[in-house]
Amino acid sequence: MKHFLSNSQNPFKEIDSLSLNRAMLFGDGIFETMVYSRGAIRFRDAHLERAIRSLKILRMPPKGHLDIARISTLINSHFDREKTYRIRWTIFRNGLGKYTPLETNFSELVTISDFQAAPKIKETAYINESIRLYDFPWANCKTLNALPYVLANQERMERKMDEVILLDSKGFLSEAGSSNLFWCKKRRIVTPSLNHACVAGIGRKHILERLSKLKIQHTEGSFRPDNLMDADQVFVSNISGISYLKFINGRQFDTRPIPELESLFDLSIPS
Repeated sequence: MKHFLSNSQNPFKEIDSLSLNRAMLFGDGIFETMVYSRGAIRFRDAHLERAIRSLKILRMPPKGHLDIARISTLINSHFDREKTYRIRWTIFRNGLGKYTPLETNFSELVTISDFQAAPKIKETAYINESIRLYDFPWANCKTLNALPYVLANQERMERKMDEVILLDSKGFLSEAGSSNLFWCKKRRIVTPSLNHACVAGIGRKHILERLSKLKIQHTEGSFRPDNLMDADQVFVSNISGISYLKFINGRQFDTRPIPELESLFDLSIPS
């Protein structure tokens, strides 16, 4: 794993450590988790669009062009272009201060590590009833304030489960521990709407676009846990791929792959 820092969109420099900053003190920033494959960042434009939208919500909009292409250039010059990498692109506000920021400029930290595809099947999952997600204005962004996911996944590990499903503050289904949530019922694919505090996932976006393109019936909406437990099939997605959930709260679900969606995350196919 290697780390590269850029201040105010200056060239990236490799670093071993990071000075005290607002990301550490206040979680004041966002991040994008991306996949580099076949010499390029997959779904690059969607990641860039979400990053810009998120920075505007956090009131540190880019001054000029936010150049995601610099990351591809960095990888091409330091790494094997034929390999696949996981990229975490962290953008945090400059300066220190207290709660009140002193600056709107930001720094970028790029962390590059080996890629691991999502497991095809997650054997066990459960619905968490205690840790809720709240519909803040930044709820759909990937912010550095990730304690609900940290604590939910800590509990998941303690319970020896493979996945955790989270609810919003009103008890509606929201998302999984680090993925968006989908299920199938009578050939219709269903997912919670973004109104229920789930991250606006890049995998989620491309799945919905593929469903629309293929005219496969699908719905975004408000659903309770009972709706999920009545499904025929349940799966979760992020940029690493799709995982099918076999058991949720002890009930078994279909885990046969959905070819029309699997191809979205096939790294042998250009995005």
